Amino acid sequence: MSKTASVQQLLAAEKRAAELVDAAKKNRAAKLKQAKIDAEAEITAFRQKRQALFDAFQNEQMLTGDEGSRGAVQKADSDIATLKQRAGSRRDKVSDILVKLVLAVD
Repeated sequence: MSKTASVQQLLAAEKRAAELVDAAKKNRAAKLKQAKIDAEAEITAFRQKRQALFDAFQNEQMLTGDEGSRGAVQKADSDIATLKQRAGSRRDKVSDILVKLVLAVD
């Protein structure tokens, strides 16, 4: 084999390798572009789903918000009334204990 034939063979192999590398780069770029499009579509679908859940939750809270706050106020009022009743019934005992402690000389 002559030197020029060997050089021509090497140049042809180098050209084929460059074409393969170029094709691989284009294929990779196309896959990345498709992956980006798919990811954006998935993100959009996820956002829409979460927004729908949030809107449903918000509407539910708006509808039951007044009832819930009224219930909390009624419970708080009931608890306060119970505490006042207990304090009133024990007021005499507490004052007797305080008087004994103040008057006790050790």
